[in-house]
Amino acid sequence: MSDAELVVRLKNREDEAYREVLERNSDPLYAYIYGITGDIQLSQDILGETFLRMVERIDTYVYQGAPFKAWLYRIAHNLAINAVKHARFTVNTPDLEHVARPITDPAIRISTRLEEEELRLVLRAVLLELTEEQQQVIALRFVSGQSLAASARILGKTENAVKQMQFRALRALERLIERRTRHDG
Repeated sequence: MSDAELVVRLKNREDEAYREVLERNSDPLYAYIYGITGDIQLSQDILGETFLRMVERIDTYVYQGAPFKAWLYRIAHNLAINAVKHARFTVNTPDLEHVARPITDPAIRISTRLEEEELRLVLRAVLLELTEEQQQVIALRFVSGQSLAASARILGKTENAVKQMQFRALRALERLIERRTRHDG
């Protein structure tokens, strides 16, 4: 089913169209969201909220030739970024337990685990400093594992444009991480 046909069927409230959207997009969209949040429960909540917003706003959506999933990714991206910004100001007890596992667990070297977690926290923080498009291309290419062609379709860009965005995003990330580690170190 084409995207144009899918949108018409969604607007007609056809159950099969909704099932198709969920089947096509749930797993890659969840991976994309998780790549931004790093939190299983939050990612599941955002995925549900993304599909709820799709249902609530499908009547206002106008198909203009861009892939329908690009709209879903935009909704998910905005929800995930807002959640991460909000979560920065709260401390979640399960997150603390994840960072500091019991010393009695012989399979885990605490210092290595903390270093890995610190790197993840730095990476999440600097990702938020990238432009929205740069965040999207990094999440699509490296978190969701989308191909260059698929990323281009989702973003509504040419493959060459996505390559350039990816290059610039990686360069910016490198500079931001260097600055952050120099400042913190």
